Amino acid sequence: MIIDCAVYRDGIRESTEHDSHSLDAALAGLGTDDFLWIGIGNPTHDEMQRVAAALQLHPLAVEDALEAHQRPKVERYDDHLFMSIRTVAYSDDDIRTHEVNIFLGDNFLLTVRHGGPTLKGARRAAEAMIEPLSHGPTAALYAVVDSIVDHYEDVAAELEIDVQEVETSVFSNERSNDSTRIYRLKRETLEFRRAVIPLKEPILRFSHGSMPEDSRPYFRDIGDHLQRAAEAIDSIDNLLDNALQAHLAQLSVQQNADMRKLTAGATIFAVPTAIAGVYGMNFDHMPELRWTYGYPVVIAAIGGICAYIYWRFKRSGWL
Repeated sequence: MIIDCAVYRDGIRESTEHDSHSLDAALAGLGTDDFLWIGIGNPTHDEMQRVAAALQLHPLAVEDALEAHQRPKVERYDDHLFMSIRTVAYSDDDIRTHEVNIFLGDNFLLTVRHGGPTLKGARRAAEAMIEPLSHGPTAALYAVVDSIVDHYEDVAAELEIDVQEVETSVFSNERSNDSTRIYRLKRETLEFRRAVIPLKEPILRFSHGSMPEDSRPYFRDIGDHLQRAAEAIDSIDNLLDNALQAHLAQLSVQQNADMRKLTAGATIFAVPTAIAGVYGMNFDHMPELRWTYGYPVVIAAIGGICAYIYWRFKRSGWL
């Protein structure tokens, strides 16, 4: 469905009706510097086809806009540009991405959103910049892309906080199953990377020649934000790799400590087991077998030897 539709004349908004006849009339009434900005959310096939017919969009681009799960990309057609970009949200160790497809023409901007947050904030931010918006739909494209890319850095900062929590847990004295969370965070970081990295090359083109000269500084600003987000992703991924290696090393150390304790315990119990095994053979001629104090002496000897062995293991750090 069409969520918002407006004509912008000299950077000033003029709302229009949302039906296809009004779109045709709005397009026909556009001046040289005017443009139409249409926002659609989760469109059906028929809804998308009606808007595409009014704007004369390429059928391949329309097909991509209808099918979610596109890779972030930019494609040029004869009279318009098609861009697919992903919004990113993060909470509870879970990255959620949604798709926004954008059509940019000489006198229109069409955004097609599949789930995720609305773009009302981006539209309001663009409408507050009357002077840049008066230059045409490229300024509106910048406002949409900038609002999405700016949030990438917020997500990266939240991810870094969780990575720091994992590092603290890994190097604490408490035993924890950090490997599960590390693998989950690495998987979410990979999903984040898939949303960010493919945008770097097209935004670089926008800032060096594919867009009007007066809009290139704005896209260079987006490129800087993308670069910072990409560097944060690389840093997070490296930290997770290091945390995983440290966690595995900690597990190895803990297992070695457990084996030392088990070995020390087995050694201590081997003494009474051996003595009891000898005296359990039931022969008549055995040392001290008939002696009145034989049993307590043997028990005392077992206790003394076990205590001595325990003391030696304790002193060496095995217990």
